[in-house]
Amino acid sequence: MVNLTSNRLTRRCVLQGIAAGMVANGFATGGAIAASKIPFGVAVHLDPFRQEPRFRNLLKKHADLIVPMNALKWASLRYDRDKFDFTGADEIIDFALQHGKSIHGHALLWYHANPKWLDAIRSARELERLLAQHIEQVAGRYEGKIATWDVVNEVVAHDPLTQGKWRRGIWYDLLGPRHVELAFAAAARAAPSARLFINDYDLEDDSLRTEARQTAILQIVRRLQDKNIPIHGVGLQAHLYAERGIGRENLGKFVRSLDALGLEVAVTELDVIDWKLPADRDRRDRAVAATVREFLEALTSAGQPRNVTTWGLSDANSWVKETFPRQDSAIARPLPFDANWQPKPMFHEIKKFTG
Repeated sequence: MVNLTSNRLTRRCVLQGIAAGMVANGFATGGAIAASKIPFGVAVHLDPFRQEPRFRNLLKKHADLIVPMNALKWASLRYDRDKFDFTGADEIIDFALQHGKSIHGHALLWYHANPKWLDAIRSARELERLLAQHIEQVAGRYEGKIATWDVVNEVVAHDPLTQGKWRRGIWYDLLGPRHVELAFAAAARAAPSARLFINDYDLEDDSLRTEARQTAILQIVRRLQDKNIPIHGVGLQAHLYAERGIGRENLGKFVRSLDALGLEVAVTELDVIDWKLPADRDRRDRAVAATVREFLEALTSAGQPRNVTTWGLSDANSWVKETFPRQDSAIARPLPFDANWQPKPMFHEIKKFTG
């Protein structure tokens, strides 16, 4: 069993030596764009990865980090309760390793994308046992290959102001707040060399709802640290709404609060929801790029993120067009490359930060 107090910074350690802790974590504070290169990551959906040579070629050329988008989720790995199917995940991970890319694992626990048999469980004891078994099997299989993990994904309620802090779902309903602790402890046992992250969305504007979501994340982090359970970072999904704008001061304050706790920050699922932008393609592309620039400038003015990862690479394969449908005939353009795999202004803005 791994020593759960290893490979981490407690708040006491940070207060005693905050500068050393920041250097150890590779988290630079102060300037706008850090001097060292920020790795560029891409979340990879299995079907276009298999079917589109241009996608694979762009990954080889541009990506420093690769994330299996869905292939490591429960529904993909365990549609049969008694069997694990690692076929899709292994394809992406083997490709990444073959081409010298780092790998980020997503996600060991999520309220969504579960197989039907899992959502049918009604016993807390059974669910706790399955959670530990699953994480130890999956994270253990890729120990030494996957450098970082989203251990828990979207455990904060969409609106803590009206719904309470926690996301409702099978994990919270049966196990309560300790489902997060159980997941991080299991991940630390199975993958002691990996950096362990909590991942969530809507953490970058200046609304009261976003401030409540940030507060919830900080409370969860402190609870884990107080129990000596390893946590190394927070993932900002950064599904940005072009019409909202970025809460520069609020985001900076949040990042600095995480830094003071000895935590890294990563951008994990960057794209821009453009459903309320003008239909004109060029105007929309410029607005999307400006939103990304505003976000990355605000973020890097507070500290250097571990990486900047987009949720896909081409508009042809984005979730945005279905989830946030436009009211006109225009097609969503939320990602760095268009549907013909040509770079857009958003890509060039990202490269200013990632080199």
